[in-house]
Amino acid sequence: MRSSRKKYIIYTTAITVFGVGLNLLLGNLVSALGLPLYLDSIGTMFTAVVGGIAPGMFVGFVTNLIRGFSDSSSFYYGTINVLIAFIAGVAADKGFFDNIKKVLVVLAFYILLSIPCSILTYILYECSIGNYVAGDYVNIIHKFGVPIIWAQILGDFCIEIPDKAISILVAYALYKMVPKKIREQYIELSGRNIVNYNSKNYETRSSLRTQVARILFFSGLAIVFVAFIISYKTYLEAKVEGFPEGTYDITVLHRETLFYSGKMLSAVLGLLLCIVSFSMTLVSRRVVLPLHKMSKEMQRFAYDSDSGRDKSIAKIESLDIHTGNEIEELYVSMTKTVKEIDEYIDTTTAQAQTISKLHVDIITTLADIVESRDMTTGNHVKRTAEYCKVLAYRLREKGIYAEALTDDYINTLTIAAPLHDIGKIKIPDAILNKPGKLDPEEYDIMKTHASEGFRMLENATETLGATEYLHMAEDIAHYHHEWWDGSAKGYPEGLKGYEIPLSARVMAVADVFDALVSIRPYKEGFPIEKAMSIIREESGTHFDPQIVEAFLELRDELERIINKYAEGN
Repeated sequence: MRSSRKKYIIYTTAITVFGVGLNLLLGNLVSALGLPLYLDSIGTMFTAVVGGIAPGMFVGFVTNLIRGFSDSSSFYYGTINVLIAFIAGVAADKGFFDNIKKVLVVLAFYILLSIPCSILTYILYECSIGNYVAGDYVNIIHKFGVPIIWAQILGDFCIEIPDKAISILVAYALYKMVPKKIREQYIELSGRNIVNYNSKNYETRSSLRTQVARILFFSGLAIVFVAFIISYKTYLEAKVEGFPEGTYDITVLHRETLFYSGKMLSAVLGLLLCIVSFSMTLVSRRVVLPLHKMSKEMQRFAYDSDSGRDKSIAKIESLDIHTGNEIEELYVSMTKTVKEIDEYIDTTTAQAQTISKLHVDIITTLADIVESRDMTTGNHVKRTAEYCKVLAYRLREKGIYAEALTDDYINTLTIAAPLHDIGKIKIPDAILNKPGKLDPEEYDIMKTHASEGFRMLENATETLGATEYLHMAEDIAHYHHEWWDGSAKGYPEGLKGYEIPLSARVMAVADVFDALVSIRPYKEGFPIEKAMSIIREESGTHFDPQIVEAFLELRDELERIINKYAEGN
């Protein structure tokens, strides 16, 4: 921030000195050559276009101030040169100096500006035709019976149109000679690139810079108005005192006083506009620009990851704002706050990970308890969890249920899957570990493990707090025995199709496949091909067809999992 301030001062000083020098050089040159032109505002336009309105106004006012020592009337035209800078600066900000066609549009504004300039000339020469550049043209027009004020305006048009056309084109050529990189860097340093909030909450509000400008301008205008009244009254009283015997024409005195006050108003108004513009530049650089930078970085602050937060904090620290006022204090406080928030998020994340790990450990322990009671299943819960994981990834690769199968979803599915048979803990050992086939009554009791598992996990959620793991475990435990076609073979709710949660539909395939390939006291394990053939046959009846399609492509993966968790491993 300090280095940018130093660079801004160097740039601004160089461009203002160049602008004033160019105005004086060209103004004196055309005067010496006797040309019917002014060309004393090219430096003003160029400075305003490159450096902004404030430097341009400064160049315009100082030019007339310097020339006023040789021609006192130049003091009063300072306001006109200041307005020339304002028009050029606004036009540049609006993109009118991007190409030559747009530049010529600005000429119309300068022609309109010549009208108040003509009125000022009319006042300065006290309603008569003065001896100045356009004087000859005004005299010629007036000889045709045109009133002096209108002759003044038309005569000035004759000079102003070619003068401002040449001035604009030269200023444009000089502007284009400045390297684009330097122009953009200067715009960044000056804060002219600041944009208003486009948020819905701010769309009806003006920017801080605009609000300050209004306050300064209208306050200054009020001061100028008061100064005008005071100068008018003071001058009039002084003139009256010059006629102690009262031998004066009050109408003439009022007219002289009005002309005098008008001159003072013109001179002071130019100074006022320079002060307002300078104040706006100061406010922009010392208040609005730092606030804008802080606001922009806070809006972009990335809370979603450690690396994102670190980068955001680094960007905030790189702002290095040193304004020597409350803005700097705000910046220091903001930097400290975001660092504390980052530390708090890190602490909270670590605690959440600890809690999450605790939940996973509880789930794993519950699954191990169930598995230890069921003497027939061996590593069934581990294998089915792996089946679910690889099947979910394959579905996503094929674009099936891809929106639902995020990394978080698949991770949760893998953790929750081992609890699919937790309800079996409620089943009597005699039925759970019966070496033969269950009779109908025993099978009905065995089927209750789905509802029992759901109730157990529901109670666990109330005790431990709701988590994605437990919620998905509830769905899997409750619905993994439902049939896709909704037939009576499915239990416990008789759901069908997409009524069955995706996690349960995935588990249904994994659970049946593992039961088919596993050795049981009442049967030998089927070969993988045979088991996959049975799964294929029940596609569309027992299982979701899309899930079966993906499952059948996992032959090698399934074999790897079976070998990894073979009985005894």
